[in-house]
Amino acid sequence: MSEEETTKQESYSLFPGCIAKNMYPSIEKSTYTIFEKIGVKLLNHRYSCCPAPGVFRGYDRKTHMTLGVRNIVMAAQDNVDVMTICNGCYGSLWEANEMFRKSKENQDFVNEKLSKIGLSYDGKTEVLHFVDVLHKHLEDLEKAKELDLGLKVAVHYGCHYLRPSDKHPDINPESPHVIEDVVETLGCESVDFKNKLSCCGAGGGVWSGAEELGLRVLDAKLKNVQEAGADCIVNICPFCHMHLDQSQGKLEERYKIPILHLSELTGLAFGIRPKHLAMHTHLISTRDIEKKIKKAKKAKD
Repeated sequence: MSEEETTKQESYSLFPGCIAKNMYPSIEKSTYTIFEKIGVKLLNHRYSCCPAPGVFRGYDRKTHMTLGVRNIVMAAQDNVDVMTICNGCYGSLWEANEMFRKSKENQDFVNEKLSKIGLSYDGKTEVLHFVDVLHKHLEDLEKAKELDLGLKVAVHYGCHYLRPSDKHPDINPESPHVIEDVVETLGCESVDFKNKLSCCGAGGGVWSGAEELGLRVLDAKLKNVQEAGADCIVNICPFCHMHLDQSQGKLEERYKIPILHLSELTGLAFGIRPKHLAMHTHLISTRDIEKKIKKAKKAKD
């Protein structure tokens, strides 16, 4: 859809993905809440798995494309674009969409399959990451913000948002500043740390297929974050979130660094109580973050 159409409608179809939907309700709930606060409507469609690229795409790219396009069609029926809150879902759906658009053979293949369930696709729907939508609304974030959080934040981009780089031709994948712009608007300080753009250690099936390697990668990342003096790690992907949150306890050095999805951080800046954001569902306690925010509120009052 054109920029004019997107601005006019201010509606997107939220693709929650499997992990947020089933393991971290805080991420999905906070996403609906913050977008409502800035006047953006999120629709709920009957989606299935994105599908996971490491499972489907590795065996049959056309099957992966077809399943991905079927998800996109759910949004296309209501003439809205798809918005994801997960890097993996974003990468999977974006690639399925691009494969479909670039080949008449692929279009015929997919639409022949879709016709069997009474569907078709014209390739006009966009797949967007929620960070990009938030970034377009920095002024609205500023208006909806009730307090500057005053947190030192370690930003974790993850792998699939920036790569391949043709997803965001206007962003330097070696020096992005999209998430930083959002967290700074929320009154946080984005702290730099060594190997900032590295993987969390879970991607590409490493967590399930080579857990020891995944934990070593995670350990190195957490050590760098801790040395930078960050209060928390802010991510934009439930899969990264899960590994960062759940695997800290498996390491010899017991880190206790709170992990926040960017939607949750935004909700806190909007004055929404942590319980209402379902942040108690995290494995690593966020109480220290809550104490700092209470202190910031008292200072403001």
